[in-house]
Amino acid sequence: MTDENNVKLHSKSRSDAEAEARRQRRKKRRQESRRAFHLVMAGILVCFILAFLLINLFVPTKAFSSDENRTLAARPALTWETVKNGKFFSAYDTYYSDQFVGRPFWMKVKTAGLTLLGEKESGDVYFGRDGYLLGKPVTPDRKAEERTISAINTFAAANPDLTQTMILVPDAASVLSRELPANAPVRDQKKDIGDFEKQLSGVQCVDAYAALSAAAEESQVFYRTDHHWTSGGAKAVFDAAAPALGIENPASSYDIYTVTTSFEGTLSSKSGNHRASDSIEIYVPQGTDTEYYVNYPDLSKKSASLYMKDKLSEKDQYQVFFGGNHPLVEIRTTAGNGRNLLVFKDSYANSFIQFLTPYYSKIILVDPRYYYEDIGATASTYGITDVLYLYSADTLLLDTGLADTLSAEASE
Repeated sequence: MTDENNVKLHSKSRSDAEAEARRQRRKKRRQESRRAFHLVMAGILVCFILAFLLINLFVPTKAFSSDENRTLAARPALTWETVKNGKFFSAYDTYYSDQFVGRPFWMKVKTAGLTLLGEKESGDVYFGRDGYLLGKPVTPDRKAEERTISAINTFAAANPDLTQTMILVPDAASVLSRELPANAPVRDQKKDIGDFEKQLSGVQCVDAYAALSAAAEESQVFYRTDHHWTSGGAKAVFDAAAPALGIENPASSYDIYTVTTSFEGTLSSKSGNHRASDSIEIYVPQGTDTEYYVNYPDLSKKSASLYMKDKLSEKDQYQVFFGGNHPLVEIRTTAGNGRNLLVFKDSYANSFIQFLTPYYSKIILVDPRYYYEDIGATASTYGITDVLYLYSADTLLLDTGLADTLSAEASE
């Protein structure tokens, strides 16, 4: 090999080495740039988290969320026992999630992201067809259920002179299965209701599932954005329940008034999905001249209406019916027939009562979740002749409030 060739080879090798060195320097700079970028982003994230931690420390704890229409978790007490068994950390995680600053906004962001990714649910709420939001039916608490059934049966046996009726209302996901996303798993709530009702004695049961399913073919029986039934749904079940309630010739015609078209209910708030809104209607029966007044002992207030229109300016517009839930509400009418109805209830009953007022002299509403008086004394004071248990299945299959109220009466 000539000297000239050696020079060329040496020159080429040096060029290759320099090129490789340049590539390595560029690669190192890119790695350093990426590392710096990641450090900056991590720093921003840490600062962001710390900022919200500090803000949350100084922002007052909220007891209730009007957006979600529910009680929020309170700050848990720090004790050695709760730290040792891990309950403090679990409770604090729930508290922090509930009290996080800007929670409604972040829920909307989360829902928007889930929608873009093609997800069909958020917060145990399905994004259904036709704008429906459908909550998942609850899994019954068997111990609570057994207590409730036992208490109802004991109360019925102790009061055989009272006509007692049960209306247990399924939720929208059970009745409106056609509105669910394809292949969405849903618990068989119709069976859960049937299993509960067949264990009752001395109580006649109304098939709310059949009434709502039939009515849903022609009208809207549940709100799209809320877990409650509509007034139309309540009317369908009232029509089915009238014979069991001993109501002869119930009204067949009503004046219907739409009181709002901007209702966004609990499912909208819970899921963060605000793409739809609902109308709320009230029904006034035609062909009856029955008048009434309503007494709210907890508010020291009396009214000539079942409705509180000022609630239409608040987030939970369903509160237009009685202003929400109360321990006890007393309705006295001019029916003059001596029939006095005691209703054990949750919020589903609030929009149902508008159909009952022409047919009873007194209607006494008791929400056992907030009621701590002697129910036996209450029944005696008002001369109760009939009892109606009116609940959503999602409440009664978990709750022990009714059992507590009835058991207290039985133990007297």
